[in-house]
Amino acid sequence: MGTDQDWEKFGRADPYFGVCADPVFRNAAVDPAAREAFFRSGEEHVERVFAIVRDHLAPDFAPRRALDFGCGVGRVAIPLARRVDEAVGVDVSPSMLAEAHRNATAAGVDNLTFVRSDDHLSALHGDFDFIHSFIVFQHIPPHRGEALLQALLARLAGGGIAALHFTYDAKLPPWRHLIQSLRRRIPFAHGIGNLLQRRPWGYPLMQMNVYDPRRLLAQLQEHGCHDVHLRFTKHGAWSGLFLFFRREEIPGL
Repeated sequence: MGTDQDWEKFGRADPYFGVCADPVFRNAAVDPAAREAFFRSGEEHVERVFAIVRDHLAPDFAPRRALDFGCGVGRVAIPLARRVDEAVGVDVSPSMLAEAHRNATAAGVDNLTFVRSDDHLSALHGDFDFIHSFIVFQHIPPHRGEALLQALLARLAGGGIAALHFTYDAKLPPWRHLIQSLRRRIPFAHGIGNLLQRRPWGYPLMQMNVYDPRRLLAQLQEHGCHDVHLRFTKHGAWSGLFLFFRREEIPGL
């Protein structure tokens, strides 16, 4: 798939910026201060996620087996592993996974394994009582992302909790939408755009996609995830939903 190839290019050339598109992280692979800030941001993110779950879904939240979908170089997977018995990070990029493994080893985290993703998540085994993904699905075309969501929900244990993020709207002028469409569909248009931005011709395209919240919520309902809390997110022009939910039947209203 084209987007998988793009993420492998990020994994080889710009893995930390590929995970967190902040210019400060472009040199995180070689700059100790940037690297420290990168992983500190992951630690802070996991702290916030756990606090939200405990405040709104499960005061005694203490997952044992956790999955981070789209783990990249381990920004979230590593601090997540420190809070559970077993953690698994999933990503489409072998280069990202190799860097994540090096990072986990350097951090002394030995209960974290990494597996390569496909559209069926066929490398995963067993269920998870916590599944997490943040700023990942937006880079996956919705027809693939919805299938992956279904595969993730099938891996969520009864009583398990998930925290999954999706972009649902973009306040972009029409010309920006047109340029994004051309760069996705016409290779030379993307190359020209790279040159105009002073990037190499073959620099990968970071796709941004929006999802229909109605379709997402329908999948949650179909899989018995009826206890739902959401937070809105805002990253530049992109508006998102961070969905926190438990797989648990509740009495009808």
